[in-house]
Amino acid sequence: MKFVNGLIILSLTAACPAAADNYLEDIKNLGYVSGQGLACGAERYPSYELIARAYMVSSARTDAEQAEGMYAYNAAKARAYISKRQDGYLGCNDINRTFNNQKIFKAKLHKNGTIHLPDGKIITPRQKYDPNLLYNRDEDERGRLNAYYDKLIQKKKKRAQKQGIFQKIKQAEAQARNR
Repeated sequence: MKFVNGLIILSLTAACPAAADNYLEDIKNLGYVSGQGLACGAERYPSYELIARAYMVSSARTDAEQAEGMYAYNAAKARAYISKRQDGYLGCNDINRTFNNQKIFKAKLHKNGTIHLPDGKIITPRQKYDPNLLYNRDEDERGRLNAYYDKLIQKKKKRAQKQGIFQKIKQAEAQARNR
C-alpha cells in the first residue's frame, strides 16, 4: 500500500514540480519507491535511480537542501529495502509490474541535468552537471544493504542474549537471597 501511495505522490510530484515546499517529502517518497524496486529486483531500477537522483539534484533550491534531500532519500530507500526483506519479499511480482510502468520513465534526462517531463514541463538545475555521475550502475547496493541488515540483526541478537544472561543472573541472585 505504501508503494502505491508513493507512486501516486511521485505522479503528483512530476505533474507539479514547483511545489518546493514539499521537497523533502517528495524525495523521501522517491527513496521509498526506489528501495522497494531494489529489494524486488525491478528490471528498470537503474533507470529509475538515475532519473530520481537527477530530480533530487535539479529540484533542490540550495546545496544544503540538496544534501538534506540526499540523506532523506537514502534513509527512506534503506528503510523500504529492509522492510521488504523482513516481510520475505512479499508481493514483489505486483511491485515490479507497477514499478516498471511508472510515468517517471517517460521523462527525458538531458546531458546537462535538465529534466523534460512528459507533460511538457522542464526542470532546470541550479548548475549544469553530468547526470551519469549521480548513479554508479555497477555498485552492489543490494549487497551493501544486506550486509547492513545482517549487522543490525546480529546486534539485536547480542543485545537479547545479554539481556537473557542478565535475567538469569538476577534470578539466581534472588534465589540465593531467598535461601
